[in-house]
Amino acid sequence: MPNIREIAKRAGVSVTTVSRVLNHHPYVKEEKRERVLNAMKELKYTRNIQAVHLAKGYSNMFGIVLPTIDHSYFSGLVTGIAEKAQACGMHFALFQTGYDPLKEKEALMSLKERRVDGLIFCSNALSDRDILKWQESGPIIFCHPTPHDD
Repeated sequence: MPNIREIAKRAGVSVTTVSRVLNHHPYVKEEKRERVLNAMKELKYTRNIQAVHLAKGYSNMFGIVLPTIDHSYFSGLVTGIAEKAQACGMHFALFQTGYDPLKEKEALMSLKERRVDGLIFCSNALSDRDILKWQESGPIIFCHPTPHDD
């Protein structure tokens, strides 16, 4: 897969110019923009969204942790969350755990590994305190009352 250095070389421009075109920066001469876009087309360039997220420092994605999707309570929660997420241009991943603490830890690891920017726990097998220990990795929201200040 081609990278921006190869595009820059093919287009005869700097890597910075390619980056500006990719990020829709307004201060690129139209002739250079066209050369970059043509080079991208010739090389069949596709943006690596993981690299973009790494550079930005966020994924624009959050996780919803729930035991099952086939219960009206949880499907209703997911529907409401999905509507708000869509309105904000956010994406989400579902972590269906079946009340398995190991699967909940997998969701927490996705937060630590920055695959998601935050987690919403709609139900949990782990204790609230065990889950809150992961807060340094990112925001965690509970969909149930919790006696903890955090």
